[in-house]
Amino acid sequence: MPFNTRNLIVLMVLLLVVTTSVRAIDQVAIQIGLWSSEQLDITDLQVDISLKSSGLAVTASTRKVQLVEPIGQLTNVRLRCDTLRWFSGQLDCLAGQLDFTHAQWGNQQITFKVQSRAEEESYQLTLNGIRIEQGRVDLQANYQQGNWQADLTGQQIELADLVNFVSTYLTEQQLTTLSQWNVNAKADINAKLSGQQQQLNSADVSGKLTNVGFSDPSGSYVGELLAAEVRLQLQADSSTWNWQQTLTIDDGQAYFEPIFLDLAEQPVTIHSEGHFAKENLQWQVNRFGLEQGDSVQATGQLQGKALQLTSLQLALKSDDVDSLYKGWLQPFFPGSSLSRLQTTGELKADVQWQAEQYQFNIDLQSVSISDEAGRFSIENLDGQLGWTNQASVLPIDLSWQSASVLSLPLGGSKLLAEVSQNQIRFTESLSLPILDGKLSLNDFELSLAGEQGMQWQFQGLLSPVSMDQLSSLMGWPELQGKLSGMIPNVSYRDEVITVDGALLLKIFDGTTVIRDLRLQQPFGSLPQLYANIDISRLDLQTLTSTFDFGNISGKIDGKIHNLRLSNWEPVQFDAVFMTPEKDPGRRRISQRAVNNISQVGGGPSAILSRGFMGLFEDFSYQKIGLSCRLMNSVCQMDGVEPTEQGYYIVKGGGLPPWINVVGFTREVDWPELIARLKAVRHSDGPVIQ
Repeated sequence: MPFNTRNLIVLMVLLLVVTTSVRAIDQVAIQIGLWSSEQLDITDLQVDISLKSSGLAVTASTRKVQLVEPIGQLTNVRLRCDTLRWFSGQLDCLAGQLDFTHAQWGNQQITFKVQSRAEEESYQLTLNGIRIEQGRVDLQANYQQGNWQADLTGQQIELADLVNFVSTYLTEQQLTTLSQWNVNAKADINAKLSGQQQQLNSADVSGKLTNVGFSDPSGSYVGELLAAEVRLQLQADSSTWNWQQTLTIDDGQAYFEPIFLDLAEQPVTIHSEGHFAKENLQWQVNRFGLEQGDSVQATGQLQGKALQLTSLQLALKSDDVDSLYKGWLQPFFPGSSLSRLQTTGELKADVQWQAEQYQFNIDLQSVSISDEAGRFSIENLDGQLGWTNQASVLPIDLSWQSASVLSLPLGGSKLLAEVSQNQIRFTESLSLPILDGKLSLNDFELSLAGEQGMQWQFQGLLSPVSMDQLSSLMGWPELQGKLSGMIPNVSYRDEVITVDGALLLKIFDGTTVIRDLRLQQPFGSLPQLYANIDISRLDLQTLTSTFDFGNISGKIDGKIHNLRLSNWEPVQFDAVFMTPEKDPGRRRISQRAVNNISQVGGGPSAILSRGFMGLFEDFSYQKIGLSCRLMNSVCQMDGVEPTEQGYYIVKGGGLPPWINVVGFTREVDWPELIARLKAVRHSDGPVIQ
C-alpha cells in the first residue's frame, strides 16, 4: 500500500529508537512498496541502517523514482551514506554516494556530502563527479532561509553534451533555435552563483574554451577551431541585470559576413560592462572595448533594445592601417575600385551614430593608399577628414605629398573644405600639380544624400602641360607643344562622369573641342567612354614631325564623332580628317609621307617614288584627307574625292611637282589597320631609285 505521512512518522520514530538504543539493535532493514507525495513517487524502496562507531550507515535503493518535471524519472537508484549523523535537529552525511540512471543524464555515480538543519532552513550540499558524457562537474551549494550560493567547476565539458544534459529545462523555442545552429566546443568552467529561491542574483563565471566551432543555416556566421578565455560577472536586482565581461580569442578562424578573421595571427580581446532592463529589454553598454594588436583598438558606448542598436559612440585607433583595411574594411568593397588596395600609415577616428543621425572624424597620419591595378594612389596623406548628415559643419584639412590617377602623376597639394548634411564643399580652390602644369578645381561639391548615391561636380582650368613629358609618361610617341584648356562643369552620378558643355584643348598649334563626354564606371573593370571631338586647323608640320611620319606642311580639320572606347580601346567612331576649304598656307608632302599614306590606304608602297618622280623630295598638293567609320571591328575607309577604282587620299595641285595618292581598300579590319600604322611608325622610310 502507499507509504503515507503516518507511515513516515512511524519510520522516523523507529530511527530515533535505533539511535538511542544502539546497544540493543545493530541493524535495521525497511522495505516500502510505494511511497507517494506531491514531489515524487518511489517504487520498491529498501532502506538498510546499521550502526558504526562514527554514526549510522544508511543504504537506500529503489527500482524507480518519479520526480516532477523537468527532471522526470530516475531508475536503479542507490543512495549510500557511511557517516549519517542525526541529532539536535541536524542531519549530516559527511561521505555519501548516489547512483542512478536518467534518460538524458545517463548513468551517474555521484559522491556527496550533506549538512542539514531543517529547523533553521539551512542546508549545505557538495556533489562531486557529475558526468556529462566525458566531462565532469563538481558542485558545492549552501542554502539559508531562501538564500543560496553555489560554486560549480566543470572540466572538459562538450557544449553539445551540455545542451543535451539541460535540454529538459529548455523551452521548445529555445531547442528549435539551438537546432538551427551547428555549435561545438569543449570548456573548463568555474562559476560562483548566488540567488534567492528560484531567482539568480549574481554570477561570476570564468572559463577556457577550445575546439570552438559554429555555423548558422545560411553560412553567414562561421567559426572553426577557436580557442578563447572568458570572464562574465552578473549582478541582478528586481528590474535590471548588470554585467562585466571579458573575452579573448587567440586561435582559429571566424567569419562574420563579410569579415574574415584569422585569430591565430591576430587575437581579439573584447570587454564590456553595462546593464539590461528585464521588463522593456533595453540595454546599455557603459564601457566597450575591442583590441586586435596594432590593427585596431576601439572603446565606446552603445545602447539598444532587444537585438536593435539605437546609439553608438566609438573612439578607434589603428597603428597599422594596412591590417585595419585587410581585416575589417576590404570585405565591404567586393568588386569595386576599393577592393584591392595597398595601404600604410596610422589613424584615429571618432564615430557618433544614432537613428538617422551620424557623424565621424578621422585623423590621418602618413597614410598612403595605392590601387593594385594602378588606377589611383596617394602618398603621405595627413590631416583631418570628417563626415555628417547633420546640420552642424565639420572642417576638412588634408595635405599629401603626391598622388596619381590612371597613371597620371599629381604633385602634393592641400585640401580645405566643409562637410554638412552629407555634402562636402571646397572652401578654397584645389590646385593639383600635373608634371610642369597644374589642374585647378573650382566650385567642387560632393553629395551622398538621397537614393542615387554619390554625386559630385566641379569646374576647372588646366594650365599648360608639356606634351613631351605627358607622351613619354603615357607611352605615346614624343609629342611637342603644350596641353591646356578650360574645363566646363564636370559631374558624376550613377557611376557616370559627364562633362557639360565643351572641353577646350590647345594642341599641335590648333584647337580641339570635346563635347558630349561621358565616362561610365571609370574605376570599374570595364570603363566605357563616349565623346564627340572636333579638331580645327592642326598644324601638319608639327603633327607629322612628332610621329616621324614624313614631312607634311599645311593645316587640317577633323572630327571624331560617336566615339566609344571600351576599357580604353576604340570600338566605334566616325572619323574624318580633311584639308580646310580656306587654307592659304604652303602645302607640301614629302616622298616618305606619300609612301606611308599609301600603306595606310592599302596602296602599293613607294611606286610613285620610282623613276623621274623619285628625283623630288617633296610635292605640292591641293588637299589631303582620310576617313574611317569603325563598327564591329571593321573600318569603312574613304578619302577626299572618289576615283574610278578608289578614292583620293592626297590630290595633287599647286605648282609642280605634284602628286596624287589613291587608296583602293574600302574595308579594313581594325586590328589590321592598327598593324599598318605600327608598321609605318617603325619603317625606315622609302628607298628612292
